Amino acid sequence: MDFNLKKYTFFFLLMILTPFCSFSQNFNIKIISNNLTCDSLFLKGFDGKKEFTNLISISYRSTATLKQKGSLPPGIYRMCADTAQLFEFLISNTKQQTFVVNIDNNGKLIFQNNDENNHYIAYLEQIKIFNHRFQEINQTFEDAQKTMPQYMLQTLADNLIAKADQLTEEVTTYKQQLIKNNQGTLLASLVKLSFEIPPAPRHYYQNELLLRQYNATHFFDNYPYDDERVLNTPIAVFKMKEFAASLYMIDTQGGDTILNRVLTEAQISPTTYYAFFDHFEKIIGSLTSPYWSEDLFLVMLNNALNYNKLDDARKIRYSAQLETHSKNRVGSRVPNFKLMMSNGDTTSLYDIQAEYLLVYFQNPDCPTCSEVRQKLALNDDLNRAIDHGRLKLVTVYFEQDTVLWHRYLKEKSNPKYLHGWEYPHQIEDEKLFDLRIIPYMFLLDRDKKVIRKDILFNEISDYLRLLKIQ
Repeated sequence: MDFNLKKYTFFFLLMILTPFCSFSQNFNIKIISNNLTCDSLFLKGFDGKKEFTNLISISYRSTATLKQKGSLPPGIYRMCADTAQLFEFLISNTKQQTFVVNIDNNGKLIFQNNDENNHYIAYLEQIKIFNHRFQEINQTFEDAQKTMPQYMLQTLADNLIAKADQLTEEVTTYKQQLIKNNQGTLLASLVKLSFEIPPAPRHYYQNELLLRQYNATHFFDNYPYDDERVLNTPIAVFKMKEFAASLYMIDTQGGDTILNRVLTEAQISPTTYYAFFDHFEKIIGSLTSPYWSEDLFLVMLNNALNYNKLDDARKIRYSAQLETHSKNRVGSRVPNFKLMMSNGDTTSLYDIQAEYLLVYFQNPDCPTCSEVRQKLALNDDLNRAIDHGRLKLVTVYFEQDTVLWHRYLKEKSNPKYLHGWEYPHQIEDEKLFDLRIIPYMFLLDRDKKVIRKDILFNEISDYLRLLKIQ
């Protein structure tokens, strides 16, 4: 009876400890080399944003081991000798993280116990060879253009195109076989991600918008959404940034539908979704980004709030952002507010009569506000529109420093403009506008409807020409 009890207790403890042991794997990589000239070896990991950071370091020896307690997240890692990169390698899982790497006198790498990384090294070398062959084809044509008669050039071009197509098929076959031989590994996912999208139909190249829409539509055709390991590589991050920037060029001309589809596909897991959303937000949803697009950011926010696995903290933040950015949209009438003008009279925004009105929210001492005021003053198109009575520009100060306001009127105000102080503080108290970043300008029509929200100073002339009021 006691023996059986002890036996059952032993097996019970074994069942508990086995999972624990499986998740307690340590990282260990041994570098064997006799010809490195360096002081230290560094293991670097990708930070998930833009760079590789130091994780482990050790003084160089002919046999050096870098290790830590606990496993490293799957992803791409770099081994460096001082500041020079020795090699890149992949970690595909958290359980098998003991590596032995031999570096011979010629710098050739061999992983003793990891076929995936040997295949990765061979893959990088083979891609270099393929790229060199493509470059040779291009160079042949460029050289021929300088010396060959036009009637012979077309024949050569046809032959080179056929040669390039054959090489493309060779690359595709090589990659497909590599994926098949490394199924389930991070390498297989990265190779899949490297496939280029098929060329667009020929007539698309005559329409820049169609071509951009095509490329954006197919940008993530080969992305392995179900492999979270890819997120820990610069390849995935670069693709996300490139995609988000490319959407700016098409914006709501199909960009909204494409963006919504990509984010919906990324909903395969919260980890994947948050990575995609966060990278897109930095580019599309940041007011300081050159690719800021409120229209596309609203698509993102609505997509997120319809994701049933969205965590509560994000739900609160995105709901607040959606409320803010949904205000003062193009075509809507801006809210009215009271103003004290430079002559001491009180009025309201709606009482300012103008065919077109440029409303300039600012703080007089804000350096960027001063810089933009100077650029506005030098804009001939704007000055002409004001002089001809077609447009009025009103600067709006919405804080409570009366000394600052009167000093601005005395020392810095442009006599061509109207200047108002929103003294009741209604704008900020009731959050009538999104003024987190100033200066902030609206171009309005005579009914105070928004023509352009957050218009930039370098866009003003274009809009004045579009409205035929320059």
